[in-house]
Amino acid sequence: MIGRDFVRQRLFLSVLCILFLMYDAMPMFQIDLTLEGAFFSLWLVFAIMALGGNLAGLFFGSREEKAQSIEHSSKELRKKQYSR
Repeated sequence: MIGRDFVRQRLFLSVLCILFLMYDAMPMFQIDLTLEGAFFSLWLVFAIMALGGNLAGLFFGSREEKAQSIEHSSKELRKKQYSR
């Protein structure tokens, strides 16, 4: 099983990479009504979605793991109570 520290490091590294790519791409493109502008706009939307997903995993991932571990332990307890 992969540890929490590895997952947090991977998410943090992903956030840094996305921020670097956005920082590097911003001066090169302009948003206008050409094919290049449409591509950049779509690229920017996907980059923001990826950034939001990684930040949500970074900030809220530990809460979900705790909730899943509590749910898993309660299921194990129910199995032990009812099985003979």
